[in-house]
Amino acid sequence: MKLIGSRILLTGGSGRLGKHLIPLIANMEGVELSTPSSKDLDVRSNEYPNWLMAWHPQVIIHAGAYTNVPAANTEPERNLVHEINTVGAKNIRDYANTVGAKVVYISTDYAENPDEKNWYTTTKLAGEKYGHMVIRTSFKDRGTWGENALKKVFHPVYTNADWTDVIAAKIVAAIEKFDTGIIRVGTEPKTLLDLASQEYPEVESIPVEEADKLLGYDYPRDCRMNLSI
Repeated sequence: MKLIGSRILLTGGSGRLGKHLIPLIANMEGVELSTPSSKDLDVRSNEYPNWLMAWHPQVIIHAGAYTNVPAANTEPERNLVHEINTVGAKNIRDYANTVGAKVVYISTDYAENPDEKNWYTTTKLAGEKYGHMVIRTSFKDRGTWGENALKKVFHPVYTNADWTDVIAAKIVAAIEKFDTGIIRVGTEPKTLLDLASQEYPEVESIPVEEADKLLGYDYPRDCRMNLSI
C-alpha cells in the first residue's frame, strides 16, 4: 500500500501506538497526514464533519480503539466498547468507501485465539471485516515494568509482542509491503517475562492462572503468530 506521497488519515493519534506512528509517517516524503482527536472525529457517529468530507485521504490507518481490556468486560462499558471498536470500524469503512480510501485496521493478537468471554477481543475481531488490510499485533510501552511501574508479570504467557516503538516501525513497513489481508506483525517468540526482563531484570512473575481471577476473564496464554513481517 503506497504511503509515500499519499494523503493519510490516522485515528487514535494520541494513543500509545499512534504517538509512535505519527513521526514515522509524517517524515515520509510527500505525505500529508491528518491526526484528528476523538473530539474532532467521533468514530461512533456516521455523520462526518465537513472538514473530513472535504478532505479525501488515500489511506486511513484506523488505530483508534477502546483498549482497556479488563474494563471492557464490565457491564457499564460493554456498549461503549462495541460502539468504538466495531461500529466505529464500520463508520470508518463507510467513509473510506465514500472517498475512495483504503483502510488499515489495527487489530490484536488476541484475535488469533478468540475467547467469547473477552469482550475486547470480540469487538476487535468483529471490526476486522471493515479493513482492507488487518494488522494483528501486540505491544508494550517501555517502562511498563520497573521500579516506578509494574513489578510483576504474568507467566508463562507466550507472545510476539515487543516495545511500542519497535512494533510501530514494523507496522509502517508492513503497510508499505502489503495491500490486503490479515498481516501478523511482531518479533521473535518470547514470554512476557522475557520482554519485561529486558528493561527490569528484577521483575517477579505471577502464575498466569492468577490473572483469570484478578481480571475476570481467561488471560491469553499463547498469542504467538505465524508472522507476516
